[in-house]
Amino acid sequence: MTGVQTCALPICFPVTISGTIEHMNRTELQAKLEAKTALLWEEFCEMYPTLCKFDAPKIVINGRFTKTAGCCEVEQNIVHMGYKFFAKHSAVMFAVILPHELAHQVDYNLNGLPKNNRWHGSTWRKIMVEFGLEPNPYHSLEI
Repeated sequence: MTGVQTCALPICFPVTISGTIEHMNRTELQAKLEAKTALLWEEFCEMYPTLCKFDAPKIVINGRFTKTAGCCEVEQNIVHMGYKFFAKHSAVMFAVILPHELAHQVDYNLNGLPKNNRWHGSTWRKIMVEFGLEPNPYHSLEI
């Protein structure tokens, strides 16, 4: 599993996402995450046409995370998102954490497992920069 991170990406989500999820249940959040994932995956596929042969990762909302905002299980093609972080940081979770985790899947799909288990290595950093994100490996969000 990967660590957690911060980056800066403007939100290009068709539904307005407020700073919190006070009025959003898990089902609504899951739907929004899946829609955002589809949009982001499409952008990654435009950047890396070979990626189009891979499905976008499945999104799992994890209610147990308290330090990790997100993680990607690349061999299972699953991204876990920390539910508790959405209460105070939903905009960051959609704009930063989700693309960061998807970049791990992109890196794995294009390059295989990283050497020396360096999940935030040079190929991942390159993907992040090419996508317009700061390649920061960790976040500073608190719940």
